[in-house]
Amino acid sequence: MRNTFKKCVMTKRKIILKVTVLLLAAFLFGACKQVFLIQEVVQEKDSVAPATACQSICPLFDGTFFVGFAIFIALFVLLWHKGYLLLEWIASKHASTKTVIIFTFFAVVFALCSIPIHRHGVWLAFPVAVVLCSFWLLMQSLFLRFKNRWSGHAKDNPLPEDYKHLRNTQLLAITMLWIWSCGWVFYFVAIEIARYPSGGAEVLFRSALNSLLLFAGNIDSTLLSEVSGCELLRGLISCTGIAAVVCTATLILNMLLLRVMAYMHLKHILINNEHNHLYLFFGLNDATKQLAESICKDDPRSVFVFVESNIDVKPDQNEEKTDGWKNIVTTLAFRRRNYTDIENDNRHALAIASCSICHLEKETSDVLGNIGLTVVKRLLGELSTVDDGELHVFFLSEDRDSNVRSTCFLANDDMIGSPGFQTTIYCHARRNGVNRIIEDLGLAEEKKTSVKILDSSYLAMEYLKRDVKNHPVSFVDIKTLQDNNPGAVGSEFVSLVMGFGETGQEAVNFLYEYGAFVDEKATEKNSFRSPFSCHVVDNRMTKLEGPYIAGIPGINYKRFNEQKLGLVNFYCYDYRSDDFYTKVLAPIVKKLNYVVVAVGDDELNMTVAVEILRYVRKNRDNLHKFCIYVRAYEKGTFKYLNDIANHYNIRLRKDDNDKTEKIVLFGRNDQICTYNLIVKDEYLVKGKRYYETYRSLQIDPENDEGTWEQRRKDTMEKTGSTKWERMTKIKRKEGQDRSNALHAQTKMLLLEKAVGTEKMKDFALKVLDQRTEKGYTIHYPQLSGSENRLMLNLAICEHLRWNAAHEILGYVNNAMEHECNDLKRRHNCLKPWQQLDDESDAVSYINNYKLFDFGVVETTFKLEYKPN
Repeated sequence: MRNTFKKCVMTKRKIILKVTVLLLAAFLFGACKQVFLIQEVVQEKDSVAPATACQSICPLFDGTFFVGFAIFIALFVLLWHKGYLLLEWIASKHASTKTVIIFTFFAVVFALCSIPIHRHGVWLAFPVAVVLCSFWLLMQSLFLRFKNRWSGHAKDNPLPEDYKHLRNTQLLAITMLWIWSCGWVFYFVAIEIARYPSGGAEVLFRSALNSLLLFAGNIDSTLLSEVSGCELLRGLISCTGIAAVVCTATLILNMLLLRVMAYMHLKHILINNEHNHLYLFFGLNDATKQLAESICKDDPRSVFVFVESNIDVKPDQNEEKTDGWKNIVTTLAFRRRNYTDIENDNRHALAIASCSICHLEKETSDVLGNIGLTVVKRLLGELSTVDDGELHVFFLSEDRDSNVRSTCFLANDDMIGSPGFQTTIYCHARRNGVNRIIEDLGLAEEKKTSVKILDSSYLAMEYLKRDVKNHPVSFVDIKTLQDNNPGAVGSEFVSLVMGFGETGQEAVNFLYEYGAFVDEKATEKNSFRSPFSCHVVDNRMTKLEGPYIAGIPGINYKRFNEQKLGLVNFYCYDYRSDDFYTKVLAPIVKKLNYVVVAVGDDELNMTVAVEILRYVRKNRDNLHKFCIYVRAYEKGTFKYLNDIANHYNIRLRKDDNDKTEKIVLFGRNDQICTYNLIVKDEYLVKGKRYYETYRSLQIDPENDEGTWEQRRKDTMEKTGSTKWERMTKIKRKEGQDRSNALHAQTKMLLLEKAVGTEKMKDFALKVLDQRTEKGYTIHYPQLSGSENRLMLNLAICEHLRWNAAHEILGYVNNAMEHECNDLKRRHNCLKPWQQLDDESDAVSYINNYKLFDFGVVETTFKLEYKPN
């Protein structure tokens, strides 16, 4: 049935194409007949008396005109509804065939233009047909516009502002089309009356061009003087010109008014002690709007300035050779949506720059002045006079190279580095070694300017880390106090990552670190990681795995062509191939827990997720401890994808009696572009609190590094090392504090599963009450033997996580030097738990390395139950 329907559709399309070709052939035949069979020759224009000029219009409306008019109307209707078929037909041809078609068309037009004739009735049919069709569209648009108002529905169902603006724009466009087509007809008749020696097609195109110039206020006065005897025609052309100029003026004045209003709002924006956080956004897109909305809701001190550039002059572009009229129109007729999207009040304003920062020729200390943002410089001057002023600058466009270049330029601006306020520049770019240099080396450090790299893929995984239900610990079996090894894991964690792009690599890093648990068979003298395997599939794996593995040589991995599996396994297969299903998915389908899909655009991601879900459900009795996380990019597709996810989640909830969702969307702009995740970075704040609480427990008083700020200052001022090495060290330490705060949820869930929800607080308070140390053995007197074993396993789990985190950072074991070398990425503690005692004996500056892991667990308990 499907094949029959397809054949019918193809047959219908062929018929329509054939009819179109026949109509075009009929049109060309009629035109040639009009050219070659007409007997009247061109007369000199001086021989035509002005009094009889209007009479020459009548011969245009002969039988040929009406035949051509019918053909043009039919063609218009056919192309309006089925024009895409002709485009498909042309697109399906080879380049040489397309070239022949185009040249043939222009050859026919040239031939028709080269023959001077007088009567061009068939050519006049075309602009007349356009006039009638555009007039019909105009009447239809007016009817639809006032339909609700006439019927009284406008008050009950008010239209959205965006739709109103779109409707008004469409109405103005149709009106301009109708005015232009009327001018086309009038000019056609005027040229015919003037009896210029030209062919029919030339008259057609020349009159269309003259009508188009009416919108620029340009009326062909020479042509009007030639038809001085026809006052009606001259009046019609003049009226058409006035209407065209009014339309143009309406557009320009509307844009100009909006721009003046935006400038006035910018002049009166409010900067004081109550509104002392200035957020400067360069560029407007979905990410910018989502972040600004979140900041406005969570930061009452915020003030926003959005900067857009109307003309981007590239460094190699000669401004003297640019089109002045084009620049004027571009400047005045700036995109209206940029004005209407900004809520102009005393906290929001729009500024227009003369060009983008990245298009400046060279670095300068007055970047804002060079791009015409003098009003913004005034706001920065006011910001430096208030208390606790903060400046946040954002480059969030999709052009990451442009963001990096703009960041480098702006960081050298004297106003940006003003000591009167704290400045942070946020740059949307890939979080790799090249771009991290801007952040790690402290760009413009002397000016107290900090730079943060915003990687959407990294932020997407940060979003998953914020909820423990997305952590691997929620997908494994945890031993309780009644078992022999409480807090250990008795099941394997198996994950699958589809797509090894930016999001896929961040997903592997997350699962590798947060999937580190103590195995149920492990002992204190022989501890090891519970079974873990991550399978990564990408059809470009041969190009992607090399740089990734080179950056993290310590990771336990195996390539797809090796039989023995490692913790991370790479496969160069297409997700639609048979090898993927038979060699990757089939062996792990019974025990698969966690799937991350990030293979491309939103629809493709959901397609892959649904196919994997169906395959897994078909080959398993249930989907217990299983979930698929699908990366979503576009805001416009979210509802569509969410409906699909809800369909399967509801269906599986009924079939398996499992309340957990099996398809979860993550990574949308409204999820990652938030104040808490980007500006405030709440887990960095928790990391600072984590560090200070850790110090208060006096884990190792002899090696106390001081407060968070003192540790950074001492590290950066330390002699005997390079600036890059010092910055790498402090970033690693601060990053671990942040990771401890994020991983606290995993530790708390291990504790909850082991002792029960009602006994968690009592257990934690006993741990915090007293700790004894005998050699390298750490004991809690108020805990029972099994409870002390649980505390030991929590500490070992923290050490396993710490090992995995440093392996992801690129560190390897430094067994020879017994110290940390951040320049070579080596650490002496990157080894199993049971070898830490020997390492403590080998160094003189640490008494007991194991105490650090116990201290992290104790800090987690203290922040949860004794925050003050």
